[in-house]
Amino acid sequence: RAEAEAARAEAEAARAREVAARAEAEEAAVREETLLRRLAHLEPRPGPPSAAKGSAGGGQHTGVADVAGRSATLPQKIARIRTHFGISPGCSLPAAVAAANAMAGLAAEGGLLQQADRLL
Repeated sequence: RAEAEAARAEAEAARAREVAARAEAEEAAVREETLLRRLAHLEPRPGPPSAAKGSAGGGQHTGVADVAGRSATLPQKIARIRTHFGISPGCSLPAAVAAANAMAGLAAEGGLLQQADRLL
């Protein structure tokens, strides 16, 4: 009986350590996202394509936002957001954006597309 109680206590302690590690990982992810957002504001943003370059892929995109996928579809963007924030793939698009906004500390301003762009 004493061995069983000791085993239960050890299992409970292991679960508590796991919960603490997960919370620490979430906090680290939020800190990382905050730093990435700050960096994105420091990176030069590409302007609209000039007439000389043409609008059919002639322009070079070098900004962080383009790397994050501004030309992707909304479902593709939300899939990236779900992966980054660890949101369930079964979560609806609006719910995924709302959860990611909450994790990133962002206000839910604008439409889903604008919010997804900010999250990327």
